[in-house]
Amino acid sequence: MNKMKNACIVGYGSIASSHAMALDECENARFYAVCDINPERIMDAKKNRNLICYSDFKLMLADKNVDTVHICTPHFLHAPMTIQAMKIGKDVVLEKPAAINQKEFEKILKVQHETGKKICLMLQNRTNACIVKLKEICESHIYGNMTGVFGSMTWDRQPEYYTNSDWKGKYATEGGSLLINQAIHLLDLIGFMGNGIKSIHSTMSTLLLNDIIETEDTASMALELNNGARGCLFATNTYTADEPFRLEIRFENALLRYADYKLYLITDDTKVIAQDEINKTTKSYWGCGHNKVINQFYKALSNGGDFISVNDGINTMESVFFIYENRNNR
Repeated sequence: MNKMKNACIVGYGSIASSHAMALDECENARFYAVCDINPERIMDAKKNRNLICYSDFKLMLADKNVDTVHICTPHFLHAPMTIQAMKIGKDVVLEKPAAINQKEFEKILKVQHETGKKICLMLQNRTNACIVKLKEICESHIYGNMTGVFGSMTWDRQPEYYTNSDWKGKYATEGGSLLINQAIHLLDLIGFMGNGIKSIHSTMSTLLLNDIIETEDTASMALELNNGARGCLFATNTYTADEPFRLEIRFENALLRYADYKLYLITDDTKVIAQDEINKTTKSYWGCGHNKVINQFYKALSNGGDFISVNDGINTMESVFFIYENRNNR
């Protein structure tokens, strides 16, 4: 019988609480340690928990009791920390984005192949109940072939979101902004439904935050998917609220609409055929799948089986890098 895995969360910022709650309930892992350079964040993690605490990443990696590390740090640290962890023998749960450029991403894949270690990439929206149902419908062809897909994201990021950080809103440290940090999940869902993204034509701009960030707050794109469908996406951080993703897929004989955490089947009439579970302890518009992704990963480590790996995110990550590399080409 495989032992329970000891997990360390590295970077105890806002998203780390979702990882912590998942580990608290995980059957095959336990929240063993936390690593952060900020003492206040370490104290936050320790509330009602008995944890080993580190302020030095290398010292944490030297702890042979740590089996896995959850990388929840600023974007520019994702690749180097993941690579260091794998080289020393740790498996990794990696928050998106996997890296901030193609070169870093390729190095992650290379080291993963060399070490044989496993990387779970946090694409949690793939496990939402409505998305699971929608993917089943796409694969069944019950309503004919997919002909088109449309996604929209309207979120709000105030200037303080960037000015209170020393890494957000900068290409060198965030890799971008809207696309790589927020809309990446919507882009991933569109590719997921269409068996991958084949080609992209995109525009990015800074409409509201141009005095605050050097990166983008708005993006639009036309997509060709591998299954032959045409897609389009619009995303912005210039709205006044964080609305849930809206995703529409048009088939030859029906329209499926994912909105407000419900999946609507629209034919001669309209009916709800699935509904997401809403996680009231975190921001619901992030998606409620952290628990499912993390539990699935540790079950696979202990007993074998599938999980959302970094390899599942190759098409999405390479699409993001392509858009940024060609952002000045019109």
